[in-house]
Amino acid sequence: MSAVRLIVATATTVLLLVSAQMVSSQEENPSIFNGNSNYDFPTLDECSESSLALSKYGPEDELTPCILQSIRDFDNNVDSTFNDNTSEITLVQVTPSICHNHRDGAVTSVRLLNQDNGGKGIAIGYNRHHYVKFRLISIVGGNPNNIGNDAYSAIHEIILNSTMGHVATAHFILGSCSWAAVADKSVALEHQTIVISQVGPPGFYLGVETNPYVFGIHVNSDTYPLPALSALTFDLAAKSIPTSSQQVRVLYRDRSEFFYSTCQSVIDAAYEKGFDVTETLYNPDDDEDGNGVVNSQDIPFLDKLADELCPANTKNDDGSDQLPPAIFACVGNGEADAVLNRMRSKSCRPSLSWFTTATWDWAGDNPDVIPYFQGGGQWHKDFVYSDQFFNTGQEVIDYGLEKYGYVGNYDHVVSYSMPILISKLIESFFRVKDLPDVAGTFQDRYEQLRRAFVNINAQTIFGPVQFNEYQRNNGRGAAGMQWIPSSSISSTSEAAKSDFVLGCVSPSDQANTAIIIPSPSGEACNPGSYISQTLIETESGLLEGKCAACPLDSYTEEENTSMQCTACPSGTGTVFLEGASSCVKFNENLVGRLKIIGFVLVGVSWAMAFGFIAWVNIFRDDPVVKMSQPEFLLLICVGSLISSSSIIPWSLAEAGVEEDETSASRYCVAWPWLYSIGFVLMYSSLTAKSLRLHRIADASRNMQRKAVTAKQMYSIVILFLTIDIVILTAWTVVDPMTWSRKEMSTSIVDTGVITVETSGRCQSNNVWHFLGPIIAVHAFLMIITNALLWKVRNISDRYQEQKYVAIASVYICELLLLGIPVLFAVQDSASARYIIVTGVIFFTDTGVLALIFLPKIKFQRLGLPEGVTVAQSLRLHSRRESQNEKQSHASKSNTRSDPQAAAVSNVDSADATPVGQHRSMSDSW
Repeated sequence: MSAVRLIVATATTVLLLVSAQMVSSQEENPSIFNGNSNYDFPTLDECSESSLALSKYGPEDELTPCILQSIRDFDNNVDSTFNDNTSEITLVQVTPSICHNHRDGAVTSVRLLNQDNGGKGIAIGYNRHHYVKFRLISIVGGNPNNIGNDAYSAIHEIILNSTMGHVATAHFILGSCSWAAVADKSVALEHQTIVISQVGPPGFYLGVETNPYVFGIHVNSDTYPLPALSALTFDLAAKSIPTSSQQVRVLYRDRSEFFYSTCQSVIDAAYEKGFDVTETLYNPDDDEDGNGVVNSQDIPFLDKLADELCPANTKNDDGSDQLPPAIFACVGNGEADAVLNRMRSKSCRPSLSWFTTATWDWAGDNPDVIPYFQGGGQWHKDFVYSDQFFNTGQEVIDYGLEKYGYVGNYDHVVSYSMPILISKLIESFFRVKDLPDVAGTFQDRYEQLRRAFVNINAQTIFGPVQFNEYQRNNGRGAAGMQWIPSSSISSTSEAAKSDFVLGCVSPSDQANTAIIIPSPSGEACNPGSYISQTLIETESGLLEGKCAACPLDSYTEEENTSMQCTACPSGTGTVFLEGASSCVKFNENLVGRLKIIGFVLVGVSWAMAFGFIAWVNIFRDDPVVKMSQPEFLLLICVGSLISSSSIIPWSLAEAGVEEDETSASRYCVAWPWLYSIGFVLMYSSLTAKSLRLHRIADASRNMQRKAVTAKQMYSIVILFLTIDIVILTAWTVVDPMTWSRKEMSTSIVDTGVITVETSGRCQSNNVWHFLGPIIAVHAFLMIITNALLWKVRNISDRYQEQKYVAIASVYICELLLLGIPVLFAVQDSASARYIIVTGVIFFTDTGVLALIFLPKIKFQRLGLPEGVTVAQSLRLHSRRESQNEKQSHASKSNTRSDPQAAAVSNVDSADATPVGQHRSMSDSW
């Protein structure tokens, strides 16, 4: 009895409040109550425009309340609502003109339900032989943009109350949208009729004890931001960071149940989890600074709020960097724009930004701003809930586009789900009845039906629906959403249209992606990068990455939140690379100043060669020079000059780590050419010279006159040079020597500096395929030269070089036998390698020159012994003279007793025979 009195008292209070509101509204807007002042249902006309057209009415467009839809597919007389097999249930809805989504979805579901089972409607009862059809009365109560919200609410309540009174079979009220839904509550209580409200904030449902007829199909909007806070909590736990170190800053309005309760819920949860919470509550309609501009439009005021939301000082008391703040904002569109502009200008880098506007049309108008923003809502297009008519809610929206000419939103899906939910209530309530008494139930047992609705657990295209103690839907969680790269979405058709799409992150059974947290802007920069002030100030995306690669010759060694990179120490760098995590100091193992020694050795070798060339030209007519064949002596000097010149490109065949290797590679090709050609020229000249001497000497022994010219011997030089050049050319074309550097080892000596040991060298892939034949040619020249000189060994050392060339050959072999193994042992040391190769070239060239020319210079300076002719000095003997020598040797015993006679005999012999031989040699020469 007390409960009834309470209900009556509450109803009386509500009616008095409504009457007072009506009086106030009538005083403020008397024109809207003139004419059809009763707004009785029977007097309403049909709307002349479509639902979409009415939703576009602006402040200047007057709209008289009208009936938009009156769907009735029942065949019997209107006064006979029920028959034996088919019953009719009436649904009533009054909405303002702006709420087309909230009403058009219901039209879709009512039509589809009535067409079910071959047009009989939904089947109910145990045997499913009874059917129910729905009648939908959808009324547009006016244009609040023209008359104001308060006046509309008063008219809304009058029209709904009148309709419920005139339509005796009005069994359910389909709730209106947003703020207009408040007017449904009192009418539902007065007529004791269930109203299914489309309202999210939980405060709307707190009067369940005084008004048990209000049910909410929306999930609790207070849970919208909680998935973001939970993800932040998990991220901190994974990094072993206490929540007390994380700032949570909340900005929210105090003039809206939705804005206030949504952000208040995250404040309460953040306090409970131990976060460092800062909350900023403001009145959007006030004028705090008294400048004549309301707070919601006052940019200086909003800048101040933004500074509180993301302050410039990000240091802890101990000087360490604070974690980027997590920001939650329950604000309108214009406020969001102003706050974000200010945050960007103050270099704010939140770890997350949850805004109410992130899932509104505002996001579509700001595609450059919304990357990684989070938001919440009632529904997401990728939900895979289904019913008997559609597989997904998106299909409902697509159907609405075809039928009503616009792309609906989640309210369209909610509106569609309400008649479906009622049908499931009816089916469940009568499921065991053989003869369902629908009329009797609504007349006598409506409370039982209401209680059954309290305990319903139904699957709809909006998701599972069940009611908590406040009779609001808690069948599933709210849709947590985040704007993320399309590549992160498991399946989306928007991937091809946009780089960022609105992904679903909760509830978990419907999510198509995971929350990206912290946002890229709130993450520490990876080694090799830093936070770029330029990116912060110029890029629209507040949450996109603000890390930029470190410039050349600078680095960051670890993850950081630095605004600049550390400059590399002197003598180090980043090798022309940006984004370095350390500086590199290269020990390049270059020859360096040792090149000076190489160039000095070249000078010494050249000086010797030019000196000997000058000596040959000065003493060209001297028998020593003339008999030693000056043409080939000059070629030997030229060969030495060319060979020793190879030290120059050998010295220049190197490049530092950061230098162009093209020139070094050219020098790598050049120096083998110079050395090889010079060596061949020296030894082939010796070969030709020795062969000529051998032929002349042999002819002289046979007492023959034979002319052997130098030109005839040049063919030998040309032959060996040609062979050498062919091999070198093939090497250069097929597999040229190139400069190549390899890394041998690395070590960290100083913080942020890596020391890299490298070594460079001239190399080719198949060097021995070409070097082998060259060595064979050189060895053959040495062998054949020594063989020829051996044959003329009996000629005086004044005119042939057998002994000295043999010494030079042994000398060269010793150099190579010692140098090559050492060269392999120190091949990674550029200095040692340079010294060995340079030394081998220098000592080979100078050794050959010295051993050939120094003895000749000695003999030339000493001249012939007194009384000895040139012919005598050659020591050439014919075969006949050899026999005479033997006879002379046999008679020595006889001449010993007469020394004077022996001397005369030797002189006669010397005067007679050598002169003839000298003529023969001279003629042959």
